[in-house]
Amino acid sequence: MEFLCRITQDSGMDFGERNRAIFKRYLSENPGRLLKITPVLPESGKQRRFLEGAVIPLVTYYQEGMSHTSHEDCDKVREWLKLEFNGDFIEMHGKVHRIGKSTKGRDALQPFLERVVDWLIENYQPPAEALDPANFKHWHDTIRPYGGEAKYIDYLRSIGLL
Repeated sequence: MEFLCRITQDSGMDFGERNRAIFKRYLSENPGRLLKITPVLPESGKQRRFLEGAVIPLVTYYQEGMSHTSHEDCDKVREWLKLEFNGDFIEMHGKVHRIGKSTKGRDALQPFLERVVDWLIENYQPPAEALDPANFKHWHDTIRPYGGEAKYIDYLRSIGLL
């Protein structure tokens, strides 16, 4: 059993409405059980590969009329996500415009990726395994190079996660 939560400002954990009840029930039914708590997102340079290879295609997969295998659709989704989750307002000639800021660098990429993953979980509730960097790494390093599915989403579909 896996649970997703976010660390709060007061060092607590926020599971959301539905998951909080499930987690509390699990705790009461399993006293003394050892739990493993690990961060969901990969570190540094691997974040970009995870974003481009897993998160953006997964968002695209869930969008009606778009295909996760289409580079153009994934580009559109990436730009939309940058506007939505990393946007800034600028004024030009008396009009306010929203632009997507860069996600280059760890200080920009980490919070952007966290906001996108939070939104994705809240709106589509994908299986936790689909957003597990270890699963992505396994596919990327051991499945894909040896004739496996060329796209991570196709791999998830082939093993029955999506």
